[in-house]
Amino acid sequence: MAKETTKEIATREVTKLNQQAKINEAYFAGLVWHDPFSTYSEYVDTLSMDEFVHDVWGFYFELGRRMYKEGIRTFDDITVHTKVKEYNVEEDFKKYGGLDTIEDAVEIVKHNSENVEYYYETIKYNYTVRQLLLIFGEKVLISKNKYKWDSMNREQLVTYWTDKVNQLNLGSVNRYEAENLYIDPEEFIRKLEEDSAEMLPFYNSYMMNSITQGLPRGAVTMFGGFGNSGKSSFTAEKFTMSCIANKEKMIVVLNEEDAQAYRQKIVLSILWHEFNTGFDRKRMVNGKLQEADKVKIRKAFEKMEEMIDEKEGQIKVIFMEKYVMKDLEKIIRFWANRGYSNLLIDTHKVSDESQHEARWQTFVEDMKTIYRITRKNAGGCNLRTLVTFQLADSAIKNRYLDFDAIGEGKMAKNEASIVMMFRAIWSDEYKDEKRALECYKLKKNERTGGYDKEYFFLEKGKTYYLLFTPKNRQGANNDNGQPVLVIEPNFNANHFKEIGWTFVANDKSGR
Repeated sequence: MAKETTKEIATREVTKLNQQAKINEAYFAGLVWHDPFSTYSEYVDTLSMDEFVHDVWGFYFELGRRMYKEGIRTFDDITVHTKVKEYNVEEDFKKYGGLDTIEDAVEIVKHNSENVEYYYETIKYNYTVRQLLLIFGEKVLISKNKYKWDSMNREQLVTYWTDKVNQLNLGSVNRYEAENLYIDPEEFIRKLEEDSAEMLPFYNSYMMNSITQGLPRGAVTMFGGFGNSGKSSFTAEKFTMSCIANKEKMIVVLNEEDAQAYRQKIVLSILWHEFNTGFDRKRMVNGKLQEADKVKIRKAFEKMEEMIDEKEGQIKVIFMEKYVMKDLEKIIRFWANRGYSNLLIDTHKVSDESQHEARWQTFVEDMKTIYRITRKNAGGCNLRTLVTFQLADSAIKNRYLDFDAIGEGKMAKNEASIVMMFRAIWSDEYKDEKRALECYKLKKNERTGGYDKEYFFLEKGKTYYLLFTPKNRQGANNDNGQPVLVIEPNFNANHFKEIGWTFVANDKSGR
C-alpha cells in the first residue's frame, strides 16, 4: 500500500476538521441565540462570521450579533423577522432554513450552556488552523518530531509558528522593549510617586484615605446607601470639595436634585471647614434667611471663588431630567475632551430608556458603559469616577453590608475598583445595649512612637454611620481585615466626621 503524501494527509485532516466544525458551530450558534444577554456580551466583539467554516452558522451568529448590538436581548419570532427584513438578508435567511434551523440548534443545546466556551474555542481553533495553512502551507498539519499539531491548542499553535518567524526577524526588531527587574532605587521611587500622584484624596478624611489611598484615576468607585441616607451630602464633601481644594476640573451629573440644591451642600461644607461655623439647613430650604445667614453665605461664596480660582469653569453641575445612558456618555465625553478628569454621577439608577425586560440587567449593562468611559485605555477617558447608588430595600435588615446589598444588580461590582456603602447604626448598637459596638481610635504613644487603641462606645442621642468597604483594589476589604469606619454626620455643616473604627459580625439574619 502506497504511503500517504503530505498533501493527502493534510487534505484528510482538513476534512476531519470541517466535519467536526459542522457540529460545534451549530451548537455554539444555538447557545448564543438561547441566551443572548449572557453570551453575546462575552463574544460580540471577539468573533466574526468570517471565522466560521460553515456559512450557515456564521450567518446566524452575525444576525444575532447585529440584533444584540441594537440592544435586543430576546430573539423572538417577530423581532427576528423584522430585523431580517430591515437588514435586507431575507434571501440568505430563507436559503439557510429560516428560524427552523436555529431553533433546532437551540433545542439541542439549551440545557448545556456551560459548554459554550468549549464550542467558541473550537471555532477559534479551526479558524487559526486555516489561517496558518494559508501562510505556512500543508506542513502545519503534519506532525513531526516534537511538533504534534493535533495535541496543541490554538495559542500553542500560533506561538510555535510565530516563533519560526521571530527567529528570522529578531535581529531587525525595532519596537521591542524589555526591562530588568532591578533598577536604580531612585527611579523606582520616582515611578511610585508618579502613580500615587494620580490618586485624589478624599477631602479632610484621613481615615477614609487610609482605606483606599484616595480616588484612583481610570477606575470606578461605587458608593451606596439606603434612600435619603445622605449619599449626595457625603460625596459632595468627600469628592467635590476635594476637587475644589485641589483645583481639579470636575463634572457633577445629577438626576434627583438640581444644581441649586447641590450648592447648598458645598456652601455648608465650606462654612464648616473654612470658618468652623454651622448653619440651620432648614432655613436654606424654606427661604427664611436671617441677615446673619446671608452674611455667612456671602462669606462662603467669597471663599469658594478663592478656592476655585475662577468664577466659572472648574466645576460643572449637570442636571439630567431623563437619565439615559447614551446621552450621559455624550455629555461625559464632551467635557472629558475639555480637561474634566473627575466625574460624579449622583445617582446611578436604571436608565429611563431601558431596553431590558429585567431592571437589573440595565443597571449592570450601564455600569459596564460607565467603566468603558472611565478606563485609561481602549477608548476610555481616564477619569476618576464616583457613582452613588441606592442599596436594595431587602438589605435594610442586614447588619453587615456586602455585595448582596446591591440587590439583583450586584454584578455591577465587577466594573468597580472600590465599592463602599454605609448605613445608620441600629438602636441596639449604642452603648449599654445588647449588641453595643466596641469602637476604637488610634492614639499615638509618645513613649514608644507607635499607636495604641483607645476604646469607646457610641453615645445615645447621637447619629452615627458605619462605612463598609466590600471591595478595594487599593488595599484591604472588610472580608480580609479592613475594619468598618465609624462616622458622625452633621448635616447642618454637611460634614461627616471620622471618629474611629469597629468590627461588625457578618450576620445577615437581622436582629
